[in-house]
Amino acid sequence: MTTSDRSDEGILRLRHGDEADRARLVTMTAEDPALRESLAEWDRQDAALRALYEPVARERVPERHREVIARAERRGERTSTIWARIAAVVALLAIGATGGAVGSRLTGGADPDQALASAAFRAYATYTVERRHPVEVAASEEPHLTNWLSNRLGERIVLPDLSRHGFSLMGGRVLPDASGPAVLLMYSDADQRRLVLYVAPGPGREESAFQFAQRDAVRGYWWYDDNLGCAVIGDLTRDRLHDISRDAYAQITGT
Repeated sequence: MTTSDRSDEGILRLRHGDEADRARLVTMTAEDPALRESLAEWDRQDAALRALYEPVARERVPERHREVIARAERRGERTSTIWARIAAVVALLAIGATGGAVGSRLTGGADPDQALASAAFRAYATYTVERRHPVEVAASEEPHLTNWLSNRLGERIVLPDLSRHGFSLMGGRVLPDASGPAVLLMYSDADQRRLVLYVAPGPGREESAFQFAQRDAVRGYWWYDDNLGCAVIGDLTRDRLHDISRDAYAQITGT
């Protein structure tokens, strides 16, 4: 293997190349544990990004943008130039119109169920890829962590013990949510696979049934219980994630 093949650029070229390139990469990873871990991390990041942005990417191009494309094509402009202009407009909308349609799609709109799920998937995508600062307060400070998160949430929160599922608590952090401060607890297993429990103020309704969503390899279960909405998100099988979610629910509710 050449030195250029082992650079990040070379690895990316092989990873997205033809069958021969991918076969060469398999051989390289068999000889290099560090490279194998890097590729696994890139896969996790790709899955997290797809979970965050794919629902928007699948939406139909708005009619007003299609009209812009049609007018530009009639004037003989290059398609690449047209799409560059549209991308710039979309970027400005995303920055300046946080209360508008773009923001509504990313937060799930007015539906509280979709808002909770979207927020949990975004938190997973944002923080599970962090290597150095995935949490604000580590699990080694559990009494302080419990008090701090409970005070910010305004509800006494239990930090579920998921060790029987192979996951250890790493720690937690406070995040902004549409309904007030939310809590993110992060767990990790022996393979450094990460799992999150997202807890946010609920709509004050009765206990709800478990609900499920999937974004590529990332799956989630969420539910409401009185004043709290909870979601468990991870790149696990549906059955395994369901078992973990049921255990977390039982510990949080004391049932």
